[in-house]
Amino acid sequence: MSDQQDAKLAQEFSKYLFGQIDSKNYEKTKQLFRPQSVMSFEGNNCQGPDKIVGLLKQWNQKYPQTKHEAEADCLPLPDGSKLLLLTGRRMDKDHPNKMKGVLVVCAAVLKKDKNWWVSNMIYRGEANGKNCPVDSLKIGVQFAEHFYKTYDGNHRQLAQAYSDHTIMKYEKDVCKGTQQIMIKLTKGLSDKWEEQKKSKLPFRSVQFETVKHDLRSIDLHPAGGKGCIMIMTTGKIAPDGSQQGCAFGEVLVIHNNNGWKVAVQGFRQIY
Repeated sequence: MSDQQDAKLAQEFSKYLFGQIDSKNYEKTKQLFRPQSVMSFEGNNCQGPDKIVGLLKQWNQKYPQTKHEAEADCLPLPDGSKLLLLTGRRMDKDHPNKMKGVLVVCAAVLKKDKNWWVSNMIYRGEANGKNCPVDSLKIGVQFAEHFYKTYDGNHRQLAQAYSDHTIMKYEKDVCKGTQQIMIKLTKGLSDKWEEQKKSKLPFRSVQFETVKHDLRSIDLHPAGGKGCIMIMTTGKIAPDGSQQGCAFGEVLVIHNNNGWKVAVQGFRQIY
C-alpha cells in the first residue's frame, strides 16, 4: 500500500472504530476482533470479541454517551500488518465540549483476511499507570524507561536505539533510518544537512534544544512480528525547560536485532 492508501485506511478505520464505540453498536464492534485479539482498555486486559465487548459495555455504564475526535496515523509493521496511532479527545457527559474533552491515545494493530480486523488495541483516556500483562514484556518497560531517560538527558545518544530500517512518523513527518531520525530530532540539523548536501529534505528539524518527558502511562503488547513488542506511552512533553508541558501520545514497536531497536515509532502532541 502507498502512503496515501495508508493514510486513507487510518482515517476510515478510526472513524469506523470510534463510530461503533460511540454508538454502542456492540455487534459491529465485535466483528472487528478475532478470538486471538487482545485489548488493554484503561489498564484492563482481555482477549477475544466477547470479553472485549463486555469490557466496553462495563465502561459505557459510566459513559453512556461519548464522541471521539482523533487524528489518525498509519505505519507499516515488520510482519506486514498496519499500526494505527489515534490521538485526540473524547466528549462525554462529564466533558461536554472539545476544549474540556478527555485526552485520548489509542494504538491498534490491523491485520487482513477478507477484511481488516484488530489484533491488538491499547486505549488510554483518564486512567494512568503501568500495564505489563506478562513477564516476557518486562524488557519493553526497561527499554522505554531507558529510551526516555536518554531522550531527556542527551537526545543525540538516541541514535543507538534506531537502525537504518527504522520508520518514524513525528507528527506529520515521516523519517526513515537513523540519520533522518536524528536530523529530525536535532534542532537546526536539517538546515545544516541541506547546506552541506545541496539537497532538500521532506521535513524540518524540531524547534527545541532539549526536552523533558513526564510519563503518565505505559502499556505493552506482543505485536508487530515475531519477537516484537509494542509500547504505548502517554504523558506530557516540555521543551527547553518550559513549565507548561503539552500532552502527547507515542507508540514504539521494538525488536531484537543485535540488541533491542525501534522498528517503528509514531508520535503526536495533543492540543
